[in-house]
Amino acid sequence: MDSGEALLSQAVACTSCCGCGGGGTSAGEWARLLLTLPLELSAIGAKTEAHWLQRRNRSSWWRSNRFPKVPGDSLASIEANLPEPTSVWQKLVPLAVIFFCAGFNLTLIQNASHSLMVTSAGAEVLPFLASCGVLPASLAFFFFYGRLVELLPPAQIFYAAIAPLVAFYVAFAAVLYPAAPVLHPTGLAAALGPHLPVGFAGLLKMVEYWTYALFFCVAELWGPIVISVLFWTLANEVCTVQDARTIYPLMGIAANIALVVAGIFIKHVTAAVPQAGAALRVLMGAVLVLTGVMVATKAYMDRRVAVAARIAPPKAAPGSKRRGGLAESWATLRASPMIASLVMLVVAYSVSHRLFEFAWKGQLRMLFPSALAYQSVLADVSIATGYATIGLMLAGRLVFQFLGWGVAAATTPVVMAVTGGAFFAFSLFGSADTATLGVYAGAVTQVFARSSKFSLFDPAKEMVYIEMPAEEKRKGKAAVDLVGSQVGKSGASWIAQALLLALGSIAAALPIIAAIFGGVIAAWLAAVRHLNAQMEERERLARSSIAQSVTANGTGEAH
Repeated sequence: MDSGEALLSQAVACTSCCGCGGGGTSAGEWARLLLTLPLELSAIGAKTEAHWLQRRNRSSWWRSNRFPKVPGDSLASIEANLPEPTSVWQKLVPLAVIFFCAGFNLTLIQNASHSLMVTSAGAEVLPFLASCGVLPASLAFFFFYGRLVELLPPAQIFYAAIAPLVAFYVAFAAVLYPAAPVLHPTGLAAALGPHLPVGFAGLLKMVEYWTYALFFCVAELWGPIVISVLFWTLANEVCTVQDARTIYPLMGIAANIALVVAGIFIKHVTAAVPQAGAALRVLMGAVLVLTGVMVATKAYMDRRVAVAARIAPPKAAPGSKRRGGLAESWATLRASPMIASLVMLVVAYSVSHRLFEFAWKGQLRMLFPSALAYQSVLADVSIATGYATIGLMLAGRLVFQFLGWGVAAATTPVVMAVTGGAFFAFSLFGSADTATLGVYAGAVTQVFARSSKFSLFDPAKEMVYIEMPAEEKRKGKAAVDLVGSQVGKSGASWIAQALLLALGSIAAALPIIAAIFGGVIAAWLAAVRHLNAQMEERERLARSSIAQSVTANGTGEAH
């Protein structure tokens, strides 16, 4: 039996015991089992494919006739490989609390900012916000964060970076939003619109509703700053590699539970508080409270949880020069077809999802024009995304092992093509009733695109690196992060802006957006097929090399 079955069988044996001192389990052993079982179940679900392969002496990880067991077949070996349960729980609980609160706040902030901006200014404003607002705000805040790193002790950076964000959210709900009718230059778009091309309407709306646009830009900073930088820096400091394989999957589940809880909370608030301003104050008040919980938990960790020692990066050899990051990334793309295919996957996902999102939110606004109704739909999407992500995280390992890497990697673009295609077809060729069906098909696309990002797309992308040499892996990651991420994030915004400037509105540009969406999905699937063939060829060559080595060794011994 495997490790999880061994622990469960021991639990069953304990419950069947009468409690006598002879063969029974003591209270201390029972408590240890209760502490260990969730950690071991988490370790079973961890995405440690390379570790499984190493322990099972398997060279192929994308095609297997039988499901590989987790390393360690006996309870004794499991307990020997697990970290001390008490120390793990001391790290897991506070980290899970912080991750839950951060994810909860992210859902509240983004849903509020998107619903407010789209229902007031239209979806045409989103591409301009992405390039003209969010990007400069991100660069400015990361410069501010760099100064904090230089000036403050490491333990204080978390508090100093998160404080201005939360202060602005509260100030917007309490001051800027009530004063918006006075602060906004109402009528600016109507006055200047006739003198400018129609495509500039989104930019004019962004200026006219500048307080909402500012709130939108600062709301977009919460994810990359608080979660990607602050939280994961903290997690990587307090967790060892041995801790991570147990703790990180459970933290991921906590984050997705936060999506569900936050969505339910938003729906209750919008139903109980019909005034948009009052509902916004309740949501931002909840953000303030949850941030207080995060700060208190971080303070507890500063006092009670030891920070793991970090290994300094190796120093470069004297006289050696490293080429610039972007130049090195382009050189890697030219030299490695596998890295080029990986970049294509990342670019295709980002461009197709972002273009679809622009189009879907424009149609969604027509069906739900009020901010509260729009926000309620986004809450439903968040709830469904949380449930879908948890389910796909649990099923993802089975998909990879039983159906293969190619099927797992192609699942996301295929489903996006089917559901996204239904959205565009209903929106373009249907009546008012079918347009409603199109909006719901778009909601399904949005749920799956976001949930599959963590459960199928990211693991598939990371698995490609397993078979690469160390140097190719290092350069490949840099190329994917620099080229793929930047081109993918910015490309869709620039495409949408060009279409808006040429055609005037998202509704008018919808046929071209649909054609580009279909073309990108087709290129995405072609990259998956090409990459799968490359990996199979590399595996074939590896097997051939191993066979030749064994044959040569055998011949040498015979002589």
